[in-house]
Amino acid sequence: MLKVENLTKKFEESYALKDVNFSLKKGEIHGLVGANGSGKSTLMNILFGSGHIKDTGGYSGRIFIEEENITISSTLDALRHGIGLVHQEFALLGSLDISSNIKINRENIYPLAGKILGREFGIVDTKKNKEDAKNALSKIGVNIDPSIKVSNVSINMKQFIEIAREIDNTNLKILMLDEPTASLNQEDTRILLKSLRAIADTGISIIFVSHRLEEVTQICDRVTVLRDGEVISHYSKEEFEINKIALDMIGIQVVQTKRKRTVGNRDKIISFQNVQVTQGDKLYKEISLDIKKGEVLGITGLAGYGQEIFGYGLMGLYDMKGNVFINGEKVIPGDVGLISKKGIYMLPDERKEMGLLLGSSIWENVVFGSYEQHKEFLKYPKMKGLSFLNHGVIDNYSSKLVEDLNIKVRDIYQPIKELSGGNQQKVCIARALTINPEILFVGEPTRGIDIYSKEIVLEMLLKMNEEKGMTIVISSGEIGELKRICDRIVIMYGGEVFDILEPDVDDEVFSLAISGRRVESYEKN
Repeated sequence: MLKVENLTKKFEESYALKDVNFSLKKGEIHGLVGANGSGKSTLMNILFGSGHIKDTGGYSGRIFIEEENITISSTLDALRHGIGLVHQEFALLGSLDISSNIKINRENIYPLAGKILGREFGIVDTKKNKEDAKNALSKIGVNIDPSIKVSNVSINMKQFIEIAREIDNTNLKILMLDEPTASLNQEDTRILLKSLRAIADTGISIIFVSHRLEEVTQICDRVTVLRDGEVISHYSKEEFEINKIALDMIGIQVVQTKRKRTVGNRDKIISFQNVQVTQGDKLYKEISLDIKKGEVLGITGLAGYGQEIFGYGLMGLYDMKGNVFINGEKVIPGDVGLISKKGIYMLPDERKEMGLLLGSSIWENVVFGSYEQHKEFLKYPKMKGLSFLNHGVIDNYSSKLVEDLNIKVRDIYQPIKELSGGNQQKVCIARALTINPEILFVGEPTRGIDIYSKEIVLEMLLKMNEEKGMTIVISSGEIGELKRICDRIVIMYGGEVFDILEPDVDDEVFSLAISGRRVESYEKN
């Protein structure tokens, strides 16, 4: 179905891809794995005709689709050849309903109106659009009303909508998926993987990009490993061995980070008392939670059950009402100025929408909002907002963080929009380190980053906690990671705090709690 020969791409003097050879069979699910910055995104951007590739000098090498040598210079070229791409970061229009997002640029037009007025001025057949959207969603195991606005659905559902949009294309031959399970819980992941196999069985070829090697080895027929822009190895199904693939990806053995828990009977630093949170059409009632000073608290649950509501509600992104106390003083949720002055900072899970200055450089993203904490970043600190920046200090500081967090960049002046999703995530963590808050809320800190970088990020969070006494609240679906680094783990179910568990509790207790059940013999300390 697809073959690339000696595919090469340079950004200025740096190789993003160097003489890459890759093939994809009809109806195959082919895993493409590698660390952040290994070239996976560049390969997919070339195949999908990204404008950034053309604007930076194009690529060299040859691309064949069904043995035809083709040139891909635009996304329109890719679509004409039956190539679809679901990005790691969502590209949906929240103000439109699900069916409009799935059918965008492929809307059904009433035949007579289209014939008279032309497609551009035709009348959209919304009923047929909804039927098509429902059919596309059903192919990936989802049943939802397609007339619901995208802004009112959960993150995991947005992922399904993105995939359904590509599946709806009857011309689709090759589907490229970039971290498709990163925002999904275990059950939704199981549904999606099963559906992808059924889609491949129809003859559609799939390139499956993921850092979750358990899923890669479960669903893929073959795997190709990239490192620093070059193909390191190919594996067939019978050769799959997770540890070997991981070693090829990183080049070194990965040691898992683990925390020594010492919280005990510490004072409360934040107390949510019978708060009510509204997010879209969802309402969470009478929720209470105490957060202890200096702890690492995990919050998890099925997607859409509210693990993010405390940080989002406190910072005004969701409408929170009720009693909230910080160090015993009552505060009004959403009063961001006051809450920030009390040393609270939040890194949201949707980094591109809310966590990054996409039009700015890496260093600007690292130091943004930190000048109060770092007077050395200003040449004339007493002048505050009128001072010039001390670029020498900022450059040295930013470069060190880039090195410490293993962020793959050309230099700190590179626009952040050019980085892979995982490297963008690490820049967000770098900013949190720079802000150095008393309390940090962070959503999905390891989403979409490789196994080595995950451990770097987790280690950095623990370092911030242990060396600076920072209280850290992590909302995440990665239960295994939470069990390794947290002092306590809050289980959300049905929009309420269902249980609070110690990390060393059996996996069975966690699994049941996430589905709203308890083990009869389990007694909470």
